[in-house]
Amino acid sequence: MDGAGSPRSGAARVSGRRLAIGLGVTVGAVGLGLLVCRSVVGWGFPVASGSMEPTIMTGETVFLRYDDSPPDLFEIIAYTDVGGGASIKRCGGRPSDKVRIDASGDLRIDGRTVIDHPRRPGPIPMFDASLQSIGDHWRRGAGAIDPWSRALGTERGPDEVWEMDGSAVGRGADLGLLRLHDRIDDGRLLPDGTRVPGKHTVHDVAVSFEVWIAAPGGRLRVQLTDQGDVFEASVPVYAGEQESRIDLFRTSAEGIEYLVVGRSEVPVGAWIPVRMENFDNRVPFEFAGVSLRADYDRNAPHPTAFDLQPKSTGSRVRLGGEGIEMRVRGIVVERDVHWVPRGEFGVERELTLDADEVFVLGDASGDSRDSRDRGPIELDRVFGRAKAVVWPLSGARRLR
Repeated sequence: MDGAGSPRSGAARVSGRRLAIGLGVTVGAVGLGLLVCRSVVGWGFPVASGSMEPTIMTGETVFLRYDDSPPDLFEIIAYTDVGGGASIKRCGGRPSDKVRIDASGDLRIDGRTVIDHPRRPGPIPMFDASLQSIGDHWRRGAGAIDPWSRALGTERGPDEVWEMDGSAVGRGADLGLLRLHDRIDDGRLLPDGTRVPGKHTVHDVAVSFEVWIAAPGGRLRVQLTDQGDVFEASVPVYAGEQESRIDLFRTSAEGIEYLVVGRSEVPVGAWIPVRMENFDNRVPFEFAGVSLRADYDRNAPHPTAFDLQPKSTGSRVRLGGEGIEMRVRGIVVERDVHWVPRGEFGVERELTLDADEVFVLGDASGDSRDSRDRGPIELDRVFGRAKAVVWPLSGARRLR
């Protein structure tokens, strides 16, 4: 047996001390690493407010990267609130910028919209045929006459197809147009198809879908309404022509204004992708791989807007045609981000930020308390950037 003073017991004591020292060094290194990670790299931040929905939902946890440098426009930043605590909002104006939110809910920097900025928030879905029924949300026909019907063999749901025999639809008649009867507001569509209603009208809207044209004859029509303007894309489909002329124009009380003209082949008997939008006074139209774009200065007032405030009513999105046999499927309607023109800072009147100030905005603009109400924040209060949602894992995603 080994005695208490045997060489083997002494070696065991030395080995135990080495193990304890090694564990202590390891624990210390891990602790130091966590401190460095937290102070230099970032950490998780639970979001208790809904002011950034739908970008960041209440109860989600975001990864914050520590960064106190001047933020880029539209970056999602973390900053210290007056009186303590922290908030997460989007940067809506950088130091020395001239910021204004106009009556239509568009953000303008130095007098211009910022539609081309890569960090600009993306469109928000309002209708999606993969989640909702076209038949339940789109008006058709007029009175007893309805050229539209659900295609045989298709049911309500993701594969729903609607078809139209437009042979009896006269030129310029709205009889052949599907008309969305949902309101376009600052609500949104949830992934399960539930509609969250909003409180404020949103004027900027987009539609995308696929169309199948059976044979030449007649024309395809797509319309978007914004205040007193109706923007329309018209694609005639004539026999014997390799390419069709595409007209993009707007109609108001002042008459018709042709914005841009293009040409495109029309693949008869095949599904054709179509998209049209009107965001920040820019109207792009895409058809069968061909893109047209028109920019305009301002909208005509709605005929019933007696106070000259922006007003958009009625069916804001219409699609269909005349004199043509066609099918449509996969309709998606989206709205633009909308900054509610509420508050005293940067609303209607331009606000020039100081060299050490930033302007912050919540994506849920109607419910957010931000720089519109409280004014810009000092740059030295910014301490981080929200880079990703990390919890719950089912909703993990990068943030733009």
